Amino acid sequence: MTSKKYSDDGSYILSVSDIMSGLIFVFIILLAVFMISLMEANRDSLRKENEYQARIAHLKKQESALRRKQSEADKLRATLETKNLELTRQEKLSRELQQLLEEQNSKLVSERNIARGYLTNIVENSRARVELLENIEHSLQEQGLNVDMDMEHGVMRLGEDAILFPTGKAELDHEYIQKLETVSNVLALILPCYAAVQPDDLQCLPETKGKLNSVFIEGHTDNVPIRGALLSQFADNRDLSTARANYTFNKLVNGTYLLKGMQNDQMQPVFSVSGYGDDRPVEGHEHIQPTNDPKNRRIDFRFIMSPPSTTDVEKALDGNLS
Repeated sequence: MTSKKYSDDGSYILSVSDIMSGLIFVFIILLAVFMISLMEANRDSLRKENEYQARIAHLKKQESALRRKQSEADKLRATLETKNLELTRQEKLSRELQQLLEEQNSKLVSERNIARGYLTNIVENSRARVELLENIEHSLQEQGLNVDMDMEHGVMRLGEDAILFPTGKAELDHEYIQKLETVSNVLALILPCYAAVQPDDLQCLPETKGKLNSVFIEGHTDNVPIRGALLSQFADNRDLSTARANYTFNKLVNGTYLLKGMQNDQMQPVFSVSGYGDDRPVEGHEHIQPTNDPKNRRIDFRFIMSPPSTTDVEKALDGNLS
């Protein structure tokens, strides 16, 4: 018996149409789902893109901040390095300054000690000069001769009580020549012991050797001017005072071998002469008008002690430094 698959009323076409409609509907549904999914995916992608861009911007911002901080750190490091270099330079300068200060301090200490040694030696020389003048004064007094002593300035004055030059003359009368010889004899027994080479025939103390540097024989006059016939002998009072000093030198020194041969540490003669005219009157005898004043017609002996030597200073320092 033959079966009938399709009816004659068109059922088959309807069924195919329904199926196609269903498929189209399903396709549309699927397309709609796909579109919705695509839109969702686009939205999600856009969101992620925005998040990514925001993240990129944040990272760039962080990178910029890091670079800024790195720049600040570099500047700070450079500043620190500069300061370290400056500190190193300052430390070097400080060390150099400290070394310089130590050297200067050492130099000052050395100079102070040397000055102390010189001062000690000068004080000792001053004391030795006072003892010398006191010894001379005492010895002259024993011979009945009085002289004026200025211990502070080391000057022995032969005033009118010892010797007296006549007005306008550069020579002494016999009486005063004898007194000058007395002075010469006393000095010859004392002064050579203070020379650089002490004579063998005197009992000299070793500590006085070389103590005396110079003895200036200084001539003085009153303020009566040179005039008349005296002008043929002396140009002025300074010339007259120098002649008196030379006369005294010749009588006192050249006539006594012990005094004539005296030399100081520089191997120079101890005695020398000078003339001051009326420029240095005795205190209390300054006159405005020309005055025949025997106090000013005098001879002064100025004693100069030897300056400290290096050896003397070293000895002084040995005795004073602790």
